[in-house]
Amino acid sequence: METVNLSAKPRTQSGTRAANRLRGDHKIPAVVYGREFGDALPVTIDAREFRSAMSGKSVHSIINLTIEGRGTTPVLLHERQDDVITKRPIHLDLHAVNLNEEVDAVVKVVPVGSAAGVKNGGILDLVAREVEVRALPANVPDHLEIDVHELEIGQALHVRDLVAPEGVTITADANDIVVSVLPPAKVEEPVVAEVVPGAAPAEPELIGAKKPEEEPAE
Repeated sequence: METVNLSAKPRTQSGTRAANRLRGDHKIPAVVYGREFGDALPVTIDAREFRSAMSGKSVHSIINLTIEGRGTTPVLLHERQDDVITKRPIHLDLHAVNLNEEVDAVVKVVPVGSAAGVKNGGILDLVAREVEVRALPANVPDHLEIDVHELEIGQALHVRDLVAPEGVTITADANDIVVSVLPPAKVEEPVVAEVVPGAAPAEPELIGAKKPEEEPAE
């Protein structure tokens, strides 16, 4: 597993205004927490340094986080919040870990190949885009692949069909569906009104037109 080196500084101010000021100064508000670390610690990380360090790296890379005045701690990126427009990180949750103890993580599922059912008009439906796994921090995979070549229309592959690398345990329910091939979508034909020979065409009703009043009953 790749490692990433980052530096951070403790922060004392909290709240939306303080966070926005930090972002305007190209800093990312973050929190470091975890049993191996102790109390949750708010920190700031330089945004440029973070983007440079994580470029091309797995989201499950071990980060050697050097906190000013606290030394270096191995952490995993637990959660990242991005700006909806710029897609740049605006907040990070970092989980301090013991490299000799297993952790729970969520990894992506990547279908491999072209399903036989899709070639016959079916639709590939990736039901589970992520699954939960347990492994040592250094063994957490970036993703898990699942071969869909032989999947026909109406068939599905389950969590039990995933193959995890050595040292990785898939903790998701084995019976959960991961991917399936759905039947082709039906295209409904437009309804054509039956034309009776010799019959006068029906006149369209005018919206808002006043209908004639009925004769009063005697």
